Amino acid sequence: MSALVIILTLVFVLSCLAITFLVLIQPPHSDGGSGLAGAFMGAGGDSFFGTKAMTMAGKATVVLSVLIVALAITINKIGVRKSGPAGHSVLTGTVPDSTPAEKPAENPGK
Repeated sequence: MSALVIILTLVFVLSCLAITFLVLIQPPHSDGGSGLAGAFMGAGGDSFFGTKAMTMAGKATVVLSVLIVALAITINKIGVRKSGPAGHSVLTGTVPDSTPAEKPAENPGK
């Protein structure tokens, strides 16, 4: 199961890097610079569910977004299954018992 988590995590990180690159190379869609707020308010030439065809980079961004969410949920579910039943810490018994530190020196100036 550990190898699966490592492979999924590697795909997740590569997907995150790819979507970052895709978002950065895409030109702005409206001249007013309204962005996502303009899509909801209707202030731009593009609309959120607009009639313009999506570019290849736009389609890849949507696919990678769905992949990232699916991978995040999958990695989380695999991790929960490995950690044991709810309410039980995986770290129980891993912290060594410590002795109290020595009392700090008195400050004679006070």
